[in-house]
Amino acid sequence: MSTERENFVGLSSALLGIGKALLAPSIDPIDLPSQFLAYIRPKLTEAQLNDLLSQYASLVADQQSPEQIARALLMSNGKPAATPAAKACRSIMKMWLLGVWYQPYDASSFKAGQQWVVSDLAYQQSWAWKAAQAHPMGYSQFHFGYWNETPPSLEAFTGVPAKGQQGASS
Repeated sequence: MSTERENFVGLSSALLGIGKALLAPSIDPIDLPSQFLAYIRPKLTEAQLNDLLSQYASLVADQQSPEQIARALLMSNGKPAATPAAKACRSIMKMWLLGVWYQPYDASSFKAGQQWVVSDLAYQQSWAWKAAQAHPMGYSQFHFGYWNETPPSLEAFTGVPAKGQQGASS
């Protein structure tokens, strides 16, 4: 039986197209999945979060591929779904990509459209930086002079094949 955290990582992986091992590495001092899960629980409501994770677990049990899972959660009749679950999924994607939570609907004292930076680490470690092969201003794990070298492939950052191109094209 999967844990709530494992289901959240699996759901996030299916939505983003980024491997589970990259979202939640086995050695991870930051542990963004646990931070994100705790952060969104009150903002989605416990019932909605449980329903969303149960829906994901059910789709996995039905042996749906990650692409099929994402489509089932995000789409309706070939168009973006307007359900609370689909809105929550889109906000989860934005959180992983930007480190910012965009409130998808009214829940308790949280109003649709509000937004918050989850944490400084969530912002620094957000996937938009990895996809852009960049880093936020004022923070870098790269060595001095790295900008003078050809960057690693996009696959090295995200695990997504970069179709043979090294670094960003100009």
